[in-house]
Amino acid sequence: MNLQEYYDTIMQLSHGIVVTLDLKGGIIHGNSRLEDLTGFSMQELAGRDWFETFVSEAGREEARREVLSRAGQRSVSRISGKIMSRYGEKIYIDWNLKALCDSEDSIISILCVGQDVTSHMVTQKGLIREKFELIERNKAINCLYEISKLGGDLEMGLKETMERIVNLLASGFQHPERTHVRLRVGNLSWQTEGFRKTDNVLVEPVESSRDIRGTLTVSVENGGPGIGEPVFLEDERDLLSTAAQQIAIIVSKKEIKSAKQQLEMQLRQADRLAKIGQFSAGVAHEINEPLANILGYAQLALQTPEIPEQVRMDLGNIVDSSLHAREIIKKIMFFSRQLPPQFLPTNLNETIAEALRITETAAKRNNIDVCCKFDETLPAVSADPQHIKQVIVNLAANAIQAMGEGGTLTITTLNNKNDAYIIVEDNGPGIPADELKQIFNPFFTTKDVDKGTGLGLSVVLGIVKAHKGFIQVHSEPGEGTRFEVAFPCQHIDSAEE
Repeated sequence: MNLQEYYDTIMQLSHGIVVTLDLKGGIIHGNSRLEDLTGFSMQELAGRDWFETFVSEAGREEARREVLSRAGQRSVSRISGKIMSRYGEKIYIDWNLKALCDSEDSIISILCVGQDVTSHMVTQKGLIREKFELIERNKAINCLYEISKLGGDLEMGLKETMERIVNLLASGFQHPERTHVRLRVGNLSWQTEGFRKTDNVLVEPVESSRDIRGTLTVSVENGGPGIGEPVFLEDERDLLSTAAQQIAIIVSKKEIKSAKQQLEMQLRQADRLAKIGQFSAGVAHEINEPLANILGYAQLALQTPEIPEQVRMDLGNIVDSSLHAREIIKKIMFFSRQLPPQFLPTNLNETIAEALRITETAAKRNNIDVCCKFDETLPAVSADPQHIKQVIVNLAANAIQAMGEGGTLTITTLNNKNDAYIIVEDNGPGIPADELKQIFNPFFTTKDVDKGTGLGLSVVLGIVKAHKGFIQVHSEPGEGTRFEVAFPCQHIDSAEE
């Protein structure tokens, strides 16, 4: 057997891939194993460039440099790489390379003996992928667990809970440092710092009882997966869907709890007001009789001729104080529903003018200008004139007291769409927002103890409601206060009341 036959026999009997390349990468020889794996015959491969035939264009030049650089090495070297078969399949091969020399010890070719490790690589990549998926799944499970813990904390407010969930959710995705989250529920919104929409976005509706309450959006910045790899894993899509469901449940729980607390507060308030009303009515009745005697005797004493001037002034103070106390008792009686309205056809302009006479002295004393702008086309309304006067007196007195020294009180009436409007506005200091929410609550007052009872506006509200009207207030600190009261012009059946 000559040397060539010996070489060909080794090539055929080898269990691996055997191929000989020239120093430019051209194919000289190859065995049947190469033919079986690649789908090319040696007749087709002889003389062809190995790298242009089997290596993808992206990695071709790097592979050429790496293989041909081994030509100068006398020892066996090892490299790993992959080639593409005729049918586009990837074949992973571990290569042993050895330079071949001629009789003059000059390198003339490179002998490449390789072992097909494709099945091993596929298995290894599958295991790596499974490990990666398990890690990501574990992250998603931990994320959902933390969200469920936040949802179980009923003491935490809705805003704080949603903010924590939004900041937590990014940790459940494969690239948390490039993942941003935004949650919208109704008119509320929470988002991670630096949130912006990119081309890689997932959106999930927050749905409760078949009503869409908001949206949960996840946006991933560019620079993530490789070619052909998905931006979002299936587990991440499931995570977002489950998180949206959890958020909907948490929102419902928080709303139910809030509604329950409000109802309990309203019931407690109603019970408290009922007891206060009952107690107030009893006290008012007990005080009213001796107060009437004091007032009556003081007025009789004032009619005595030739009493000293100091005594007359003292008696006048007693009468004024008694009248003031009687007005307070009237408020208490009305607050406890002891004085039902007596509906009569009422000219609001005339009634308001009469009521302002009561506050005229206080306005002059405080240098307050009272400006009336009455709509003469205002129709008569069915109302209790005394109660309407009480509304005007209370609103005007509050405005005068709020303005202090100097200011303008404007009373306007309007006829609008079969409703009669009374507008009382001042240019005083206004009402702070936290106080504005409570001004109609019984016994709420910011005045000194001897300046008010806190019943004035609650009585006004009660009168307006009893007349089937409405009242609203607009106020900004430093810009004054404006009360708008509206009464329907149609007849109100007193029996129905």
